[in-house]
Amino acid sequence: MEHQPLISVVIPVWNGAPYLEKCLTSILKQSVTDLEVIVVDDGSTDATWVILTRMAESDPRIRPVHQENAGASVARNTGLELCRGVYVRFVDADDAVPADSFARLLDSARTHQSDLVLAAYTEVLAGTRSLRSLNKQDEAIEQEEFLRRLERLANSFYYGVLWNKLFRGDIIREQKPRFTPGLHWGEDFVFVMDYLAHCRRYSYVTAPVYDYIRNPRGLVMRQLWRSVTHPIASLKDRWLVYQAYVRLYQRVGAYEQYRHKLWHYLVRFTLRN
Repeated sequence: MEHQPLISVVIPVWNGAPYLEKCLTSILKQSVTDLEVIVVDDGSTDATWVILTRMAESDPRIRPVHQENAGASVARNTGLELCRGVYVRFVDADDAVPADSFARLLDSARTHQSDLVLAAYTEVLAGTRSLRSLNKQDEAIEQEEFLRRLERLANSFYYGVLWNKLFRGDIIREQKPRFTPGLHWGEDFVFVMDYLAHCRRYSYVTAPVYDYIRNPRGLVMRQLWRSVTHPIASLKDRWLVYQAYVRLYQRVGAYEQYRHKLWHYLVRFTLRN
């Protein structure tokens, strides 16, 4: 019988030569060693593939995959089709994970039998490190309480991004939540909302499990530029994201309870972004 890794890590990368090795090294040095690290090279034109294959030769836990350039969503979907792990985690190639990151998430998932683990992270901006967390204690909660908390802060990175979470591999394989190709804004959020429809128990970790290296001229500026140059397309993206949010409450039978509040998300993420 083929060995099932404890955690599958999915990393999309495009022209990541300057930072890929640092990212992978931070993962390979984790105290949790039973990993498969699926790195999908999305048609890079720099030395990304050379670095990736070299590191894979020295550590067989790395599974390099090459595809023609199709965007991060397609690259992540490619990785998900290959995942064999009990749990799944997403990492961005230009970030890094601190020591014991995987152990903290895994311990919470096992202790509380969680369908999803959410954790604090560190935002790194111009050399300054800031802890970001929405929970003051490690705990586990059921769906009703989670939906209440999500409604209040759905526009936050904490709930919307991929990389501060640990997902169950069986849910991903059986229910097949996937990323939306061509969506230029909020693709992480849409995936998370689709996954949440299959969750009943959630746990929180207050220790930071991720170093999010924020580029002040990166994603935010690209989103602003797109909203100016392609206003109709940008509005369509945001409407699709909002629909995914509403659809979650519909699928778990909580829409009538929250329908007078869910529209607030439109205002919140518009002001935030």
